[in-house]
Parts: sequence; structure tokens; C-alpha cells
Amino acid sequence: MSYHYPTGEASPSKEEDVPWISPMSSMNFDEHAEETQQRRLSAFSFGLAHSQSTREGDAQKWRQNNAGLQLLGATDEGVAIDISDAGVGSSIQRSTNLENPLGLHLPHQSSQFSIRRVPVPQRPVSMQAEAPAADAAKTETQFEMPSPDDTLIGESTPRRMSLWGRIWSFNSKALNHKKSGSDILTMNMQPISGAERTSMMEEGTSDLNTLEEYNPKQCCADGPEPCSSRKDIQLSARHWLIKVVIAASLYSTVMSGIWFFVALIQPRWGHRISSNMGLGPSTATVLAAFLAKTIELTFVTTFITFLGQILTRRAIARGSRGTTLAEMSMRSWVIQPGSLITHFGMLRFAGISILGVLSLLATLVAAFYTTASDAMVAPKLKYGNWEHMLMSGHVRSSYANPAFVKASCPTLSVQDDALHAAESCIDVMVSGESYRNLQTFMGVWNDISTNGSVLLRQLKNRPVAKASLNGNTSLFGTWIETEHGDPATHFKDTGRIINNVTLAMPHPGVAAAAISPLNGILQPDDLSGVGEYAIKAGVPSPSVNVMCVNLNTSELAPLVYTEWPFANVTSSGVGKQKIGWSNWTTEVPLAVKDGKEEFLNKTVVDDIFRWGAKYKRRPPVFQLFPADFNTVVNSSGVGSLSVVPDAIYLMGKSPAIEDYTLCELRSWVSPKCSTQFNISGIAGSKMAAHCEDPDDSNSYHRSFDVEQDWGHAAPDWKWLADQWRIASDLNGGLLNSNPANGRILTQLALKEPKLPAYLPSMAEALAVFASSTLVLGSVGAPFVHFWEYEVPNNILGSPGAVQQFNASVITQQYTSGHAYRWQGVFYVVLAIMFFLNVLCFAYIVLHARLVTDYTEAQNLFSLALNSAPNQRLKGTCGGGPEGRDLAVPWRVAYASGTNHYYIEETSRGPWIRGVDGPDGAAEQTKSSHFAGESYGRLLNGRSWW
Repeated sequence: MSYHYPTGEASPSKEEDVPWISPMSSMNFDEHAEETQQRRLSAFSFGLAHSQSTREGDAQKWRQNNAGLQLLGATDEGVAIDISDAGVGSSIQRSTNLENPLGLHLPHQSSQFSIRRVPVPQRPVSMQAEAPAADAAKTETQFEMPSPDDTLIGESTPRRMSLWGRIWSFNSKALNHKKSGSDILTMNMQPISGAERTSMMEEGTSDLNTLEEYNPKQCCADGPEPCSSRKDIQLSARHWLIKVVIAASLYSTVMSGIWFFVALIQPRWGHRISSNMGLGPSTATVLAAFLAKTIELTFVTTFITFLGQILTRRAIARGSRGTTLAEMSMRSWVIQPGSLITHFGMLRFAGISILGVLSLLATLVAAFYTTASDAMVAPKLKYGNWEHMLMSGHVRSSYANPAFVKASCPTLSVQDDALHAAESCIDVMVSGESYRNLQTFMGVWNDISTNGSVLLRQLKNRPVAKASLNGNTSLFGTWIETEHGDPATHFKDTGRIINNVTLAMPHPGVAAAAISPLNGILQPDDLSGVGEYAIKAGVPSPSVNVMCVNLNTSELAPLVYTEWPFANVTSSGVGKQKIGWSNWTTEVPLAVKDGKEEFLNKTVVDDIFRWGAKYKRRPPVFQLFPADFNTVVNSSGVGSLSVVPDAIYLMGKSPAIEDYTLCELRSWVSPKCSTQFNISGIAGSKMAAHCEDPDDSNSYHRSFDVEQDWGHAAPDWKWLADQWRIASDLNGGLLNSNPANGRILTQLALKEPKLPAYLPSMAEALAVFASSTLVLGSVGAPFVHFWEYEVPNNILGSPGAVQQFNASVITQQYTSGHAYRWQGVFYVVLAIMFFLNVLCFAYIVLHARLVTDYTEAQNLFSLALNSAPNQRLKGTCGGGPEGRDLAVPWRVAYASGTNHYYIEETSRGPWIRGVDGPDGAAEQTKSSHFAGESYGRLLNGRSWW
């Protein structure tokens, strides 16, 4: 092999206009001249005091004075060697190409050499034989050099040449000597067009006019420079990161399991979450949302670790198919679910694998877990199921106990009027409630009469009484024993117009028991003022029976004092009406005379009203017949030896008929009823009597296995009713005062044996009018049909005795569970979250020594920078990978000699069948503009952040 030395001596004062290159270099910048873009190379300068060289294989010695020499290897990733003068007379012995064909700095070489990378443009392969020295002189201006791609990209064996033959460029000006045939470094050196210009990156500026001459620096084509990794690719089992990951996975697994089972069980939190005790409702909601978010965050962390470990281990494992960019994108699915939309093409390559399915499930639960938690776990006000329980309440007195009612009525005039103060208080209370009840009842009928669209002739379907308890609870009664309430049936049996009704009211003691701490029921105030609950109490209901019978004057004569023989009567001044003298009651026979019971005169209606010796009950006696629109009352009721009087009687005269109407009122507690109590923080509270329902398991009589003696009419109620009639002026007919109540009632007397369709009957109105006495007499009354305590006046001290009763209760509490049936779909989200957490936790525990996760951007970036380009991904550096690029498999390789990790492509092609995409080179040729045009604009753009 011949060498050409440049003629002349190197002189510092002599300048060279153009750079030169060695013919031994493999670079060829003139081949493929048809390409439209010119390549640029940076000029390298160095100063050399004097140099000597020998032929190939001989030792080379250099001496330098204050100059640096750059030696470049013949690979497409150049290796630069800086030679610094250590002093005059120092020499460096270099090995030949056969020892180090790539020109790397090896350990046995002098420490004065340092290796650095120099980018070399990639050119098509063009290998030519070296020209002899004689021909080299003829081609001094143009010399075709082979491309550096010949060695690696072309996968041909590097040419074995001397070290000095691989020096492809240096600045003759810096050498400060002439080219001569005796200088091996300057043999046949060719000037490179544009080499005197610096690169765009070195200049720091760019414009569109220079873009065509710019050739971006390329990465190592013949493999990376060994980076000698500072750390092992796998962490020790005691590393803090492993402990953190295991702790996060354990937390996410345990908490997601708790969340799932809580959603299944749907616990009711009771007083643990309430406004007055335990955790506040708003605090509980925020806490549930916070915990759900921590579960979601730790799950994402755990799953990303799980995913990264699997993909990295697959990329490292021997014999594996490696991993792909599409599989690496699964990490983004979980972190950024929206990427499934913006990068939908990834699903084609990664979504059909098992790991892809798991990633899609993880994406689903990560996106909707907090929503599922809010729907299925977060506490919310919710009704439970009907539950049977024994409720407890305080009992103070027997039903309708007049002494207890007097003591309970608030009055301020006890000292001034000790005898009548309590009675006056009761009269005011009863009259007020009675008037309101009757007015409400008549208002309902007025609406029915005005509307006229409904015919209400069946007693069970007709309007009922509505009362009030403590001014804040509405009480609704119900008609019972309706089989006896049809006037037509009675008329058929007796030939008389009989109006017989029985009204039952709810037990007011249930309301007191419901709010009692004895039962621990959450009240609306405990539930932010919006809670609700309902009770079906198995207690008897106070009821009143009103039976009105139309009778003529002769049929009533035995019961009217003015019609008796030898009666002391006077004229009342109203027509032919007569009135008995003031002490007429002294002429009424005693109940017992000479040891015998006296049941007074017989009447034609004894069997209807159950009077006489047969029934041991005495009939009433009235002082006179009332005038039209008036009523008279008998409440004295003399009893017999065996029967205590238990009823009051009212007789009225309607101007529409000739007959008088005689009504009997009695009260008892009905065992065939239950009391339903509903309370709401928004709608208020209400109670209703629910009676004679064969399907009502809470009916009071069902609390007993055997039939009981349900008792009889309450005699104490007669006294309470007497206070009611006084307050209501129902006895105004004695003075013909024409009171308003009497006028309303008498006009409702039946004129024919049927209930009017648009008006209430007289018996119905009287029952509603007297309903206030039922409520008043039931406050503090027992929850059974009898009195079982032996105390004076049947009054227990405050707070009273605790008595239990059966009840069914449904309450609203803050409950973890779904409010609507469709929300059950979130069970799937909670279950998948728990399953994936268990799977990830098991994997992480079994593979506790984590490896470097190369799906993380910083790790992959470092690995890629220290790796060679991939031919299969050619053309993706600008616009990114697409199509079959996403399915190109790669793996992580390791060079043990240099402790270097790098990316290498596998021997397999894209593993997704049927994946076709445009060829990178072909795609580049279709572009109508320079590929680096956008980069140039971005390079000169202003950085805002």
C-alpha cells in the first residue's frame, strides 16, 4: 500500500483555504449526487509542531507543541482521540488497525488518549479500493470515499487499515505545513464542500435558508459507547423502594377488599354517623371520598409497578419475544385513560393480550373507582328493611283517667280556683281541639260536595277524623266495625233508620315512645334534619261508638220527663214546648230500691241500645223534647249494681223531619288495630290507626296466642265526654239557645235509610267532634287493653312505668350501599379492583427484588441514548411511531465486559399477525418538504417555560 505525503513544510503563517481528508477514510461525500440535500461536516482544527509517520504496522510517534490532534475512527460513529503534548521528546506508541479496528481507547493504550463521540452522517454504502499514490495526485480535487455505513449498517466487515488511514479530516491551516507527497497524513486529501462552516447546533441559530444544508447528528450506528452502569439492574430485597411498593400494594388490597365487602353487606351506621353523635354526615362523606381516592392512587401505583416489572422482565428474559411500544403504552392507559381515545391504534397491537385485557380492566376501575365508591360505599340516607322489635314506652295512667287529665292540663289559676281550675283548662283544651277537628272534617266534605264527582256511600271509604297532637303531629282516624254501619241493613232488620259508626284513633303514646331514648331510634335532628322513619305499633286504638236512631214522640215518651204522668212542667215559651221544673231529677227512680235494681221504663228500642234488666243497663232520661236545631244531653247516667254507666246520650231535632234523633256515645280501646307512625324532618310527623286488616301482622290482637277478654266500654271516658259536651254547649236545647254546634249536627240527621253521598251523617259528625277526647284520654295510657298497676287514682309517678309492645320499624340511617337498583353495576368495578389488587400484591411479593422499570420515561430515555438505532423504526424520530412500528419487538441486552445495558432488536418481526404499515423510507420520499423544517423553526422559537 502506497502513501502520499504533502509537499512542503508546515508553516504557521501559511493558511489553507479548504479542508482536506485522507483517502484512507471510508467517508464518501460525492456518491449519490442526485440527492437534493447536502451534508455538512464540522471542521476540526489542530496545531502540530512536527510529525513523523511510518508505514502500516510500524510504530507512530508524534510530537506536539501546544496543539491538539483529533483522530477519527472509520466507523459511522466516529471516535475522536485527543493527543496532548506531555513535553518535548515524549512519544506515544499506537497499535495497528488489526489490534483496534474501531479506534477505541483501550486500557493498554496511553492514558493521554481520551475517546469521545463524533456524529457521522449516514450515507449509502460505497466501498472502493485504495488508489495508488500516482493516481491519488490526479484525483486530488475529487476523491470518492466509501460511506461509513459500510461497516455496520451494511453489516460488512470493517476494512483492516492503519490507524492513520482512518483519519478522514483535519484542518491544514491548523497543521501549519504544506501538503507533500512525503506526508502520509496529507496523501490525496480532498476538500469538503461546506466543511469550513459550523453546524447549526454549534451556531445556536438557524433560518429556513440554511435548513437544506443541515444534517442532524445521528446516533451510533455501530453500537453504543459502553456506559458502564453505575448500579445493578435489580434492587436488593431490603431496598426501601420495595418496602414502599409492598406497603402501597397491601394497603390498596386490604382497603379495596373492605370497600367491596362493605358494598355487599351495606352496613347501617346508626349513631356512629349522625349529627349529634359519632361522626358528622358531611365528615363521613368526605372521609369516604378521601379513602377511595387513596385506594385508587395506591392501586394505580401498584398496577404500574406490576405492569412495568412484567414487561421489563420479558424484555430481559432469554428466549422471550421481547416487548413492543404498544405494550409500553398500556402504562399510559391506566395513568391517562383519555389516551385510549387519542391513541386508539394502540389497542390493535396490545389490547388483545392477557396483559392488555388486565390493563384495560385497570383503566376502567381507575377511571370509575371514586364514582363507584360514592355510589356503593359512601354513607347516604337510606331506608332499611322492616325490622321487628320490642319497643318500650312510659305509662302514667289508665285510659281516659279524669284525674290524670286534670293534673296534666297546664293552668295558672290553681290557687285562686282550686275546685274548677283544672276542669276549665280541660274544657278550653277540648273545645279548641273539637272545633278544629269538626271544621277540618266539614271542609273535606265541602270539597266533595262542590266537586260532586264521587259517590261515597260505603262507610269504610268515607272521610275520617283528623286530629292534632301537641300541635306538630297529625292524627288520622279510621272507621271500624263497618259491617254495622249500613243504615239500609238496619232498616231491613228493624224497620228503623239507624246511623251506627265507630271511629278509631291512633294511640298517641307511640309518638312519645318513638322519640324516647329507650328505643334508640335516630331522629330527624340526628340526620341533618332530613331523616325519616316509620313504625307499625301493635297497640290498641282508642275508639268511640256513636249510634243514632230516629224515634217519634210516643216512642221517646218513656225517656222524657215532661211526658211522664204527674210531671211538674211549665211552658218554655217556644211554641208548645214544655219543660220540667228545676229539680225534676229527684223524681227519677233510684237505681236500687229495696235491694232491687231499677231499670226504669221499657222502650221499643231497648234491644237496640241494650237497655233494661236483660243488659243490666238503665236508659237515659231527658228533661224535655228539644226544639228544632237544638240538642239536649244526658250524661248523669245512673248505673246498676253490676254495671257502671259508660255512655252519654244526646237528643236532637232536625227541622227537616218530624222524628227526633237519639244518639248514644261510648268509648273503648279496639284490639283489632295497630298504630302507624311516620316522621320526616321535611314533611313532619303523622299517625294513623290501621284496623281490621287480616294481613296486618302488627295488629294488637295478634300479640296474644289465645283469645282475650278484650274488655268493655271505659266508664272513665263518660266523665271526659261530659267535659266535652259542656265546652261544646251541646246541652243548649234546655234554654233554646240555638247553639252553632247543635244547629250543624241536627241538620245532618238521616232522613232515609242510607248514607248521603255528599254530606256526612249526624253520627259521623258527632264521632269526629268527640275525637279530641280519645286523643286526650290516651296520652300516657298503657299499650295494652287493661290496667295492671295498683296505685292511687291509677296514676304513676313521672316518668312512669316502662311497658313494652311489639312493633315493626323501618328507619333511615346513613348506610353504605346503592340508592337505586341500576347502581348495582358498580359492583363490577369494586370486584375488579379487589381482584387486580390481589393479583398485583401476589406478583410483587413473589418477585420482591424489583428490576429497573424500562417502561418509565426516564429509564427508557437513558437506555435509548446509550443504544444503537433500530433499522425497523427508521423514520419515526420526527412524527413518532405508527402502524407496524408499534409492534416491533425489542429487548434489553447486556455486555458483561463493559457492564453496559442497551436496546437490541429481536430476530423476530412484528409479532402481530396481519400488521402492515408503510415503509419508513417510502414514507419519507412522499413528503414534499424537508423533514427538519419544523425542527428548524422550533429551534429558533422562544421557550416560555
